Amino acid sequence: MKIHHIKMYQEFNAPIEKVFEAFGDHANMGKILGQNISRIVDSKDPSNINGVGSVRRINIPVFGFEETIKKCEKPDRIEYQISKGSPLSHHYGTMLFKSLPNGKTSLDYTIELGSKIPLMGVILKNALGKAIGGSIKKYAKKLER
Repeated sequence: MKIHHIKMYQEFNAPIEKVFEAFGDHANMGKILGQNISRIVDSKDPSNINGVGSVRRINIPVFGFEETIKKCEKPDRIEYQISKGSPLSHHYGTMLFKSLPNGKTSLDYTIELGSKIPLMGVILKNALGKAIGGSIKKYAKKLER
């Protein structure tokens, strides 16, 4: 199985805490990405119910799948892995947030994906890269207003 990488970079005209919270909250991330995302399992950490061990369900047409948060280090890092219902045999996302001068924030977002189904990885790499990358750019523009 070949592992493909989607790499996205975006700067936001907002402080790191605000950007981290926007992407760290499952329902809000769904709004950013234009997807129906809901938390179905809370983290055992009462100070961050969207943190490590929490599970979010992404309901997209035809099928839905679940992602489990593997690392959550406020306000710098979120890592997640698809844990149920995907045609991919490998999907791991890493979001790295960094404070920039003038109160801005950068997001380095990498998704690793692979499938045992021939060409599925390449097709999803291109589709996800465009869809997620476009949604993140749109959110950055919204913060500039």
